[in-house]
Amino acid sequence: MATTTSRTGVTSGGSSQIGNDPKNHWQYNPATGIVDLVRKDSTCASPLTLNTATNPIRVDPATTALLIIDMQNFFLSPALGKPDPSPGLKAADMLLKTGIPAAREKAIRVVWVNWGLTDEEVESMPPGMMKAFGIYESVGGVNNKDNGPKKQRSHNVYKGLGADLGPIELEDGTIIGAGRVLMRDTWNAALYRPLDAEYRKGLERSTDPDVLIHKNRMSALWGSGTDLEVFLKEEGITTLLFTGVNTDQCVGGTLTDAFSKGFDCVLLKDAAATSSPPCATEAWEWNCANTFGFVSWCGALSGDEYAILD
Repeated sequence: MATTTSRTGVTSGGSSQIGNDPKNHWQYNPATGIVDLVRKDSTCASPLTLNTATNPIRVDPATTALLIIDMQNFFLSPALGKPDPSPGLKAADMLLKTGIPAAREKAIRVVWVNWGLTDEEVESMPPGMMKAFGIYESVGGVNNKDNGPKKQRSHNVYKGLGADLGPIELEDGTIIGAGRVLMRDTWNAALYRPLDAEYRKGLERSTDPDVLIHKNRMSALWGSGTDLEVFLKEEGITTLLFTGVNTDQCVGGTLTDAFSKGFDCVLLKDAAATSSPPCATEAWEWNCANTFGFVSWCGALSGDEYAILD
C-alpha cells in the first residue's frame, strides 16, 4: 500500500522520514527499527538488510560501494617490518574470506582507494602531511614535563612521502626495489599481494568491474571534486561501506568527509584496522555508530548471523 508523508515527516504507513529533501531522505520504521537508506527514485526490487550495532539498515546494492582503503604493501607487508599477524592483515583476511565475496554476490561495487602520489603532489605536500609520514618521531611520553614530547630525526625505515625505501628482501628471498614512499606505480604503493590478486580478478567482471582510485591525502574526499567523489557521483552511489587501514586515519578521514558530503556511511569493523592503541578504534566505532552513520561487520553483509560481533 502506498504511503504519503505529512509535514511532520511521519508517513501514513507509520514510518518517519529522516531528511527534508523529497528525493534524498531515509525512512525509519519504529515497528521494526529498520532505517531504510534506499532513495525514493530507486528502482531496487530486492533491497539488502544489514544488521548493525544500532539499528538494522536497508540499502540498495546498485547504489552501494565497498570501499577498501590503503591495503597497500607499505602498510601491510612484513617485508617492510610490519608484524605478521597484524591488525591490518587480519582485516585483509576478513575481506578476502567474507567481505569481498559477499559484496560481489550482492552486486555491490568494489572500489579500491590507494595512495598514489605524483612528483608534483609531493612537491606541494603540506608540512603537516610530511610529518605524519616519518620525518620526525616523538621522544618521551605525552606527559613530558618539558612542554610535551621533544622531536628528533626519525629512525624509521622511511623518511617521508616520496623518499626512496631502497632494496628490500621479500619472503621468498627475492631482492627488489621498494620504490619511493607511496608514489604511483611502485611496489610499496601496490596492493598487498593477496588483495592485488582479488582486485585483478574483479577487473575481469563483465558488469561493474572493480575500480582503483588514487588519492593524495589521508582522506580520499578532501576538498572538492577528488577522483573518488567524481566517480561516486557519476555512478549514482549514495551508500559507502568502509574498510581498510588505518581506521582512525585514512579510513576515518574519508568517512567523515563522506558524512559531510551527504553519503551514507557504514563502517565494517572487522575489515578495518589500525596500529593505534585500542582506545582509538573504540572511539571511532562509537562515533560511527552514534554520529556518522552505522557500524556493521562482514558477516552481516554475507548473511552469516553466526558472524555477529559483540
